[in-house]
Amino acid sequence: MFFIGIFGIEDKDKHIGTCNNIVCFSCERFARYEVYKSYRYFHIFFIPVFKWNVKYHVKASCCGCIYELDPAIGKEFERNPDTEIRRENLWQVNNDMPFKYCSHCRTDVPAEFNYCPYCGGKL
Repeated sequence: MFFIGIFGIEDKDKHIGTCNNIVCFSCERFARYEVYKSYRYFHIFFIPVFKWNVKYHVKASCCGCIYELDPAIGKEFERNPDTEIRRENLWQVNNDMPFKYCSHCRTDVPAEFNYCPYCGGKL
């Protein structure tokens, strides 16, 4: 007996676009944001029928910090990539970064340091 599945449920991550010339909110460096959309969908014959659990995520290119984006702003960004992403539209998802950023000498310092080993500034 041979069985072919004709329907199913899958998760999908889709790159929507980039937002350039942004100052990162966690490390305060000049960077760009990569905007992603993740959702779960039901398909028949690999044709998506309906979606649910839609979320928008933003990843900073400088420190790799990940934020969850407000769904209304995410939909607007999907339609118009020139939409401004503000600090109040983002919620930080990951708090454990492998590096801290020294604003005095502008270097990456391992996360276990409280003071910069290069310049002595407080992190």
